[in-house]
Amino acid sequence: MRISTQLMMDRSLGRLQDRLSSVERTQSRLATGKQFLVSSENVGGMNTALALRSERAGVAQANKNAEDGRTRVNLADSRLQQILTAMRRARDLAIRGASTLQPAERDAIAKELSSIQEQVVSLANSDYLGQGLFSGFSTDEAVKKVGAVWTYGGDSGAVNRRISESEVVQVNVTGDEIFGFNDSDDMFTMLDQLITDVQAGDTTAVSNALDSIDTATSRIDLGLSRLGAVGNRIETTIGRNLAVDESLRQQLSSTEDVDLTEAILELKTQEVALQATLGAVGRAIQPSLIDFLQ
Repeated sequence: MRISTQLMMDRSLGRLQDRLSSVERTQSRLATGKQFLVSSENVGGMNTALALRSERAGVAQANKNAEDGRTRVNLADSRLQQILTAMRRARDLAIRGASTLQPAERDAIAKELSSIQEQVVSLANSDYLGQGLFSGFSTDEAVKKVGAVWTYGGDSGAVNRRISESEVVQVNVTGDEIFGFNDSDDMFTMLDQLITDVQAGDTTAVSNALDSIDTATSRIDLGLSRLGAVGNRIETTIGRNLAVDESLRQQLSSTEDVDLTEAILELKTQEVALQATLGAVGRAIQPSLIDFLQ
């Protein structure tokens, strides 16, 4: 009789421990919102979750690169738009300067052209996070005057950004090309000469400068076209990255997130089973005490 009672109690206590463990696991799942807390509970699910997290991290980094590239492209585009506007104003002034004017009028035009040149130089030397927008890889100013000679202080480095797993884009244009230094016909030297010709009243030279201004604006337009194309590509890729990330997030959620409604029902069922087991343990203990007292 004592052996039978002891065996019954041991079995009841074993079931009680199992019930308590089940309740504890379900409570932990509800608290963390995760289906499994350690890999041993679901090796395949844990490995899948780790792989999905790794993919999401890659997409997040690519999107960070893309957003950085977008900021840089938009800033460069804005600066070139301002330079283009300034050069169009310089063309209007050159047209006026090509006609017969009084000295005071020529001086006023030359003064405004000088102001435009200063503005364009400042815009050309714009930077983004300490790096010249139009200087390639160089941190030096894109445009500077050494003595009487305008020079390009940057290089022809292509600044690239990986914006997705398979896409790398160039997010810069360089001043050696768009400002005319590669062709030994830079716009800053041209503006110097235009100012001199206006002051001297050389209407023929001023008129001829219109072609040089048009060439300069064409180069800027080319730079704007390239930046615009890259900007559109980046925007498209950012949208695609966000869609991919959302898909991965949903896959990750279905892999590791707990179904709250299901888990709550499971917990209630387990609590009922626990109460029943506690009752069974109580009934098993009573005869054991009597046997002990006897």
